[in-house]
Amino acid sequence: MVSRQQYDRVLKNGRVVDPVNNIDGQFDLGIRHGKVSSIAENIVSDMADDIIDVSDHIVMPGHIDTHAHLSTPDGGNVQRAYGHAMLVESGTTTALDLAGNPTAMAEGMLRQGAGLNVASLMGLVPHATIPEDDPRPTIMRDVIHEVKRRGGIGVKMLGGYHPFTPEVSSYVVREANDQMAWVAFHVGTKDSGSDMTGLREVPEITGKGRLHVAHINSYTRGMVDEPHEEVQEAFRIIESMQSQWVTEAYLAQANGTNGLCDEEGNLVYNVAQNCLKARGYPTTDEGIRAALLDGYGSALVGRGGRVVLVTGQEAVDIWEAESTDASLSFPVNPATSAFSLATAKYEDGSFRVDAISTDGGSLPRNVAIERTMALVGFGALTMPEAVTKLSYTPSRMLGLLNKGHFSQGADADITVVNPTTGKASMSLVAGELIMLSGRVVGKGGTWLVLEQGRSAAESSGLPFEVINLEKSRMYENWN
Repeated sequence: MVSRQQYDRVLKNGRVVDPVNNIDGQFDLGIRHGKVSSIAENIVSDMADDIIDVSDHIVMPGHIDTHAHLSTPDGGNVQRAYGHAMLVESGTTTALDLAGNPTAMAEGMLRQGAGLNVASLMGLVPHATIPEDDPRPTIMRDVIHEVKRRGGIGVKMLGGYHPFTPEVSSYVVREANDQMAWVAFHVGTKDSGSDMTGLREVPEITGKGRLHVAHINSYTRGMVDEPHEEVQEAFRIIESMQSQWVTEAYLAQANGTNGLCDEEGNLVYNVAQNCLKARGYPTTDEGIRAALLDGYGSALVGRGGRVVLVTGQEAVDIWEAESTDASLSFPVNPATSAFSLATAKYEDGSFRVDAISTDGGSLPRNVAIERTMALVGFGALTMPEAVTKLSYTPSRMLGLLNKGHFSQGADADITVVNPTTGKASMSLVAGELIMLSGRVVGKGGTWLVLEQGRSAAESSGLPFEVINLEKSRMYENWN
């Protein structure tokens, strides 16, 4: 079939993969006014203002990352804004800033944006973003209302770092649900850890509500049972909450944590404690120092507008210069868990874990696309299944119904992948190039807000889009 319409841009001769429309073959993709206009075997060249040859490349709906980091709750870490460019370089087109600060995220997008669509959650940190260790329902009601007004779409509980009691965790979910705000949970309470013991608590904490349970792989690292046993238990728990939870997992081996120690030299945060326990190091400042010197642990540092990992004495120096309150990373995610969480399905063919995320952004582990492509090469996923987990299901999770597919009139958010390397080589948002040959060419971005955040978005000067969480998988059929 030959198409003779006028286009702003045409991607020619790529392998276009769109499982929603049962497309998987060599086609041209035409873009007009930021939308997908048509997919045809041949679009006549004189009908397009710009032609890009994508022969021997995969053309898929843009990767939607449902767990990334582009700001911090207190808004103080300017390096987090480096994540805009780092995500774009990896092929992501839309991201959920999970546990940041909507105002800081927007400011970072203005300064260092690279063309992403971004929605933001605020992390709940006692005496920083909330006034109490275990906030009362009236406090949470006001906090969530204010977050939405400031342009956030909801909140995240940071159970691995700032745990609440199970009772408080439960009514955070309830208050967010009552306001139809997004609510995510890095599991763990004052009664459990950021591990399988914490995940076991979450069904009761959720009650009859709705919840985004973050990075399932973080609770299947072998801290309670063998990793494969923990994965199977996680699947049983997820299945029991299938209509109430949305979930994601990431494929990088490295995690991200913080090395803060108290006055006695003991590690403060449960996640960092687990990282040292996994290799037999003491959960103290001496344990951190030894782990960094041994090369097991790494410190994060900004260089050239990006964040990189360093080890050895340099890492120790960075950690000490920050009085131990420094971002660290440890290779604690088992490959067996990642493989299972990415590929396991129910009998009807739907995936047990909804999406493949990065938990990256400003953390240098934005490998969702290339690791998923490795699973395709291995035969663990088909290419359409990979697109489903990277693009389509994440779009349904967030209620971005015009993304994640190439239906006529859909947003022309596109990721182009080199199947030889498995890496993204080009990305477009609304039909405009934001990344070419692994280099950022986009600027700014689009802020995704709720109706209550419209005024904040208008005041920012950023392009914005109002989204409706009633259309999200979290709140579908909610009453």
